Amino acid sequence: MRHLTVLLLALVAALSLIPGAHAEGDDPARAVAEALVERMIAAERGVKDAVYTLHRREWADGGLIPEERMAIKWRRGGDVYMRWVGERYNGREVLYSPTLTGGKLLVSTAAYVPTLTLDPKGSVAMRGNRHSVLDAGLSFPVRMVREDFELARSRPELTLTAEDLGPRVLFGESARCARVTMPKDQEPGFYAMKSEFCIADRTGLPVFFEITDRMGGQVQVVERFN
Repeated sequence: MRHLTVLLLALVAALSLIPGAHAEGDDPARAVAEALVERMIAAERGVKDAVYTLHRREWADGGLIPEERMAIKWRRGGDVYMRWVGERYNGREVLYSPTLTGGKLLVSTAAYVPTLTLDPKGSVAMRGNRHSVLDAGLSFPVRMVREDFELARSRPELTLTAEDLGPRVLFGESARCARVTMPKDQEPGFYAMKSEFCIADRTGLPVFFEITDRMGGQVQVVERFN
């Protein structure tokens, strides 16, 4: 049934790009966004492990932190290894596993400094981070978008608006992008007021996320992942 749903949504998205192909009152941009989300969900479910470079900016400690670049090895089930490879915190290493590290976060900050063993959700581990290591990997951003769409579908009286941002090339990957705006002022259960995402044509996996929300009394970007 899910495969049939994905196929139908993809067909709707393709038809929406043809002038006159959709009936009056339909929302072709939302159809594109829905199709991208369904493809991303299916693709992420098929991934057992992944190795990739993450470019990250998050709102933490009262502001949007400078970009951090990390080489990541992730395995479904929660195992994650990160090594900072950009200018910020270059050489820092983090290892977490629900089983191998006993649910503790192991952090190596520099040579000749003892490895730290931390509570992954404690104040030291969370310093400078919007999310804990428990949200590391591919599953969290996909779940974040999926749950917002599911909430919108369950509340038809709430208006979700979508924009089809068209194709982009990111890190050598051709991708299709969309932006959705959620009525979070009416329903605080939404993760974000606005989510922009790009899904790789080749893999169906996300290559870009930008999250906009209200922070410090203003609406601003609070997360950006490449």
